[in-house]
Amino acid sequence: MAISRQHRHSSWEPAALTRWVTAVLILVAAGTAHSQPRKEVKDGWQLASPREQGLDAELLNELVDKLKSQEKAIRSVVIVRSGKLAFEYYRDGLGPSTLHDMRSATMSVVSTLVGVALQKGLIKSVDQPVADFLPEALGEGVDSRVSAMSLKHILTLTAGFDPDVKQVGRWAFPVDFALRRPLVSDPGRKFDFNPGTAHLAARVVVSATGESVSQFAQKQLFEPLRIERYLWRIDRPGGSELGYSGLQLTTRDMAKLGQLYLQQGSWNGTTLVPAQYVEAATRKQSSGGPPVHWAYGYSWWVAHSSRLPGPYMAGADDGQRIYVNPSLRLVVVVASDSSQARGRSQSQVDVVINDIVLRVLRR
Repeated sequence: MAISRQHRHSSWEPAALTRWVTAVLILVAAGTAHSQPRKEVKDGWQLASPREQGLDAELLNELVDKLKSQEKAIRSVVIVRSGKLAFEYYRDGLGPSTLHDMRSATMSVVSTLVGVALQKGLIKSVDQPVADFLPEALGEGVDSRVSAMSLKHILTLTAGFDPDVKQVGRWAFPVDFALRRPLVSDPGRKFDFNPGTAHLAARVVVSATGESVSQFAQKQLFEPLRIERYLWRIDRPGGSELGYSGLQLTTRDMAKLGQLYLQQGSWNGTTLVPAQYVEAATRKQSSGGPPVHWAYGYSWWVAHSSRLPGPYMAGADDGQRIYVNPSLRLVVVVASDSSQARGRSQSQVDVVINDIVLRVLRR
């Protein structure tokens, strides 16, 4: 069982896509008709009304009741348009400062930390061998092909490791075990949504920076974004933060990650992540596969099949989403009860983009 590191700097006060994402944007619609009182939270967001940001109030009114009656798994939704927070919804008992488990969307945060390390010169290139950071990659019992494995192979989940992780506890991924797993394909050839592989990216961050994942994140990413409260599971007592799950943020703060990417890695005039890395991270690097069946970048799902810019998102089949649509200048974040959201259909991207997003946004 994993242990969490708690970080608190303020008082305690979140192609193909899943059906619940459809409900998310339905929920966004709902907020205009039955809006909750807006709380002024000093977290850096500039607020705007839904109408000011082109949200269609009439359509939103039609959708709100359906959301409340049929999509109870959704805990909160935030929508940002043109850099302004235009809408937020919280299930009863929750609020702007409620932390939500990001589940596999954590992987996109770790990828962002790799980008930050590149900006700082702590990592030279995503083409660097993993062995430059993790000497265990050259250890006894490790497949010889691991020596040629690059950081890019880790970020794109094309390392080639055996996906069977049943030999260890659900949350435990010691580096030596993760690297000693047999390879079922050469690095770069096959995509597999593999938590053990994703965890290695976090270990690379630790090695490259000389700090824990949360220490580096706090100073170099969270503080500039004014993210003040979070929890992050560690892989074992005295160990490292998980690289594939376990980070908890508010939905407002999740939206900052999407907005950072929408702004090509820049925040308040400062480059946190190189624009070149953002572009590569959100472009098709592999054809992807289950559980989302979108193309895959650097730990971001990419909704297009070409190499042209298009929507992208963090999250998988566990009810959490950070959805970014550059052409609409739109960021939508959804936090859900994972136990209820898991297993829903993943075939509604056209409904989400065409029937919901484009109709909710006034031209």
